[in-house]
Amino acid sequence: MNVHRIPTGAAPAGTKQRLGPIVFAVDAAYAVPLATALRSVAENNRDAWPLDIHVIHEGIGEETKRRIFDSLPANSTVIQWHPIGTLSFASGFSTRPGVSKMTFARILLPQFLPESCNRALYLDGDILVLAALEQLWNADLGEAVIGAVPDYWLDDVVSKELGAAGAPRVERYFNAGILLIDLEKWRKERISERSLDYLDRFPTTEYSDQDALNVACDGKWKVLDRAWNFQFEPTQAIGRIALEQKLGIVHFVTNVKPWKSGSLSPNVAFYDAFRSRTRFALTRRERIQSGLKRAGSRLLARSALLRAVWSCTKSAMQTYTSTLARMNRGARNA
Repeated sequence: MNVHRIPTGAAPAGTKQRLGPIVFAVDAAYAVPLATALRSVAENNRDAWPLDIHVIHEGIGEETKRRIFDSLPANSTVIQWHPIGTLSFASGFSTRPGVSKMTFARILLPQFLPESCNRALYLDGDILVLAALEQLWNADLGEAVIGAVPDYWLDDVVSKELGAAGAPRVERYFNAGILLIDLEKWRKERISERSLDYLDRFPTTEYSDQDALNVACDGKWKVLDRAWNFQFEPTQAIGRIALEQKLGIVHFVTNVKPWKSGSLSPNVAFYDAFRSRTRFALTRRERIQSGLKRAGSRLLARSALLRAVWSCTKSAMQTYTSTLARMNRGARNA
């Protein structure tokens, strides 16, 4: 599957660097979102073709690799596949429910790239790229090891909780789903080693490698514009927001993933517009099945709501009846 390697050495001083390598880390369960994310990257970065893509993976077979590669426009991308066994280094580390242990592969990312490579862009599989990445790629990191976007939901909370749990407290807390990495500084600061050391000491840390990377990079990362890692609530429809705010990368951060069959995400159609151009497009039967599941889930949700409303109403009626009875008894005894 590895056809050739695109040169990724340092660019002359004062010049822009060529886009890439762009790195993903996924397991076989993420074949569909990987193909869809790659399609979105390719379609919005035609000036950078052929894109230099590296996929650190576990369990993705040759046929699936071929389908992913064939999902992309002709001559748009070179993919290099790097197999890894997560049990070999992450068996003792825990993750939140629904999170693959492949998340820990981010920590080892520099090991899969040549020493001559001085910059890399890491992307999670649950994203869509909606704009050219040149501006992000050429962001000035200054003395920072990485560029990242704060985690909207966890920034204020986790930075305090880490310290309360006995771990080093961090000044700010970033989302590790999109990372612009200065590989030379990463290696010099021993970010991989320090992250693994943190996990050895705190193997059940709630947000796994993201906690570890935040501790290892504390005070050494630059805040990027939120447009490059737009995290949104699962009930938000992203289409209009993306257009109005000119978002570069949208990140489906919760468990409400739009590619799952029967998903209640309001972004199913928005996501499917990209997926439908891959070799993993839904068949008519799959669309019907997904629609039926979605309708069933909505009915269940409404039923649960009705049950909750009835429970509250019944409780209020019982309270009212009890109060009325006490008042009547009081009136008789007066």
